[in-house]
Amino acid sequence: MDINGLRSDDDAVSPVIGVVLMVAITVVLAAVIASLVLGYGNQTGPQTPTTSFEDEYTPAPDHAGSGYATIAHAGGDSVAFDTLYVRGSGFNTSDTAHGNVQSSDSLDVQDEFYEDGTEVRLHVNETGFWPADRTSGEDSRIVSEDSINVPVDRDYELTLVYRSPQDGTSSIVYTAEGPGA
Repeated sequence: MDINGLRSDDDAVSPVIGVVLMVAITVVLAAVIASLVLGYGNQTGPQTPTTSFEDEYTPAPDHAGSGYATIAHAGGDSVAFDTLYVRGSGFNTSDTAHGNVQSSDSLDVQDEFYEDGTEVRLHVNETGFWPADRTSGEDSRIVSEDSINVPVDRDYELTLVYRSPQDGTSSIVYTAEGPGA
């Protein structure tokens, strides 16, 4: 038996490697095509916009413990006004908290009061959607520096929620707490 002959006989190595590579490529291609045809590659669903918001509490003059929170879009994706709503606790809808502001069942109130001679308009008096007239983007979209004023007590806790128009799922995009919370 010639051992040196066996070591130098590599005629079958290339065909075996070739067959293994062809089978592997066929399996990978079949998996990719199956995922595209069956829709597995498209299961990410609607995405929550990537945005940032900020809030600032301003006490109302001559009304201890109440004021208004200004929530402003600080950057990121624009958002359709009817997909963003405010909810939480600590809303102040009494007529004594802000001078001439009256309680309202409306989600889009346009009440006002005067602070040091400057008119301050309140836009969301209780849980509700971001008002369309408080947007400056195309197609009533909320863009940077758009803001709303919410009448609140010092211990407010507000949440800005995005509701997907495609499937109705909700996700929190911002939370705010008052100085007394």
